Amino acid sequence: MWIFLFMVADEITPGLPLAEAIILALLVFLPRWMLEVVHRVYEYMPDRQSWHTVGDICKRDVATVEPEVPVLEVARLMRDEHLRSLIVVESRPYTGDDTAKAGDKGRKGETAAGTIRVPVGILTDRDLALRVEAEGLPWEDTPVREVMTPDPVVAESSQDVHSVVETMRGIGARQLPIVDERGHLIGTLSLDDTIAMLSHSLDDMVELLQREIQREAEVGS
Repeated sequence: MWIFLFMVADEITPGLPLAEAIILALLVFLPRWMLEVVHRVYEYMPDRQSWHTVGDICKRDVATVEPEVPVLEVARLMRDEHLRSLIVVESRPYTGDDTAKAGDKGRKGETAAGTIRVPVGILTDRDLALRVEAEGLPWEDTPVREVMTPDPVVAESSQDVHSVVETMRGIGARQLPIVDERGHLIGTLSLDDTIAMLSHSLDDMVELLQREIQREAEVGS
């Protein structure tokens, strides 16, 4: 019952930082419970989308860089675009059966028909500070490959949100690259994205609670 009381408080105090902090705490420490509560409530609201995959809510506009780009060029890009991290991608041929399909040629982000962009690392401003500046590496001649964090954990677009949140919690990450069934990068998912989804879900929960209260009032009158 307390969760419904919180939802009402969240509804009447939109944008309250404390409410967002509570949602984040529940998501981080009780991710499965929190998201399963949302899922169960949607069972009573058949007119709404009952569940989300990470492909539904991930951000599709992803800042990327190739592994051989000099870190000086990347540092300037991150400065000019106010970026704190980039996904490092490598173009690879895709040899699956669906490469011959005409629909593959138009998928966003592909460099050519039958080519996919695979996440091979993550580069952050912290990497630049600790691995380039602190170690005295030459900015002009050091490629991204030498200073990035390699082999990032990724999630497939078909995965449900709560399992990916648990993965993020397990590795201590606030963001994961999202790939399709071929391993091609399609977006990124952050905890902020999941909080936005839960905020909409809380609105739906409050609506459900209001419906139940109105129904009980009508029955009792």
